[in-house]
Amino acid sequence: MKVCHTLICCFFLSLQDGNTVLIDHSKISVFSGTKGGDVMVDCGLFSSGTTKIFCKGECEPENILINTTDGTAQRDRYSIRHEERSDGRVSLYVTITELTKSDSKLYWCGAGRTQSSVSYEKVEVIVRDALLTGNHEDKLLKMRTGEDVTVQCFFTSFGISKFFCKDSCQEKVLVGTDGDRAQRDRYSIRYLTGTRGGSFLFVTITNLTKSDSGQYWCALDSSSLTQDFELIVTD
Repeated sequence: MKVCHTLICCFFLSLQDGNTVLIDHSKISVFSGTKGGDVMVDCGLFSSGTTKIFCKGECEPENILINTTDGTAQRDRYSIRHEERSDGRVSLYVTITELTKSDSKLYWCGAGRTQSSVSYEKVEVIVRDALLTGNHEDKLLKMRTGEDVTVQCFFTSFGISKFFCKDSCQEKVLVGTDGDRAQRDRYSIRYLTGTRGGSFLFVTITNLTKSDSGQYWCALDSSSLTQDFELIVTD
């Protein structure tokens, strides 16, 4: 019988909840959540939390999602709260519910004593169709033609070479790189590391067709580390 170590189980749960912070090469914190689910964004530490603001992109008036001096606030699918620390600083958290693919983008969080003294942090949200951890999740994805699909593959270790393959990585490498990002035609990969350990490969296929149906592999370092899933595309 397989036994899941408590810390590992907690880590997998944090992945599913979107609460594991991922870091890209520009040092922006990245948070991921599954389409239709929720994601909680840890905006970081601020010197004051009197005024709190959350924006889609830069905080121009037309981009502001929440702007409040209340302890907690909610607007549509977005909510914000802060927690005061013993050192006088505050931690700022934002939750987005009922995620859609259009929620994948950069956001700005801000807090300060007054509107004019607000300091900002950039964060990014990625909305995935599935998360693969090797922990008995469903590996069958059903999509429609014309849609895009994004799968997040978790690995317990790190890799230099990254691959996204169809059928097998010995037969058909769709895109590969030794960097953090790569794109080839409709296929792209993005590699991020986690602050709690491990690494993540996001693989995306855009504008799906029925011929995209098949078995796919995320792989690190010449296929020594892999995650696989089956994709079925229908009209």
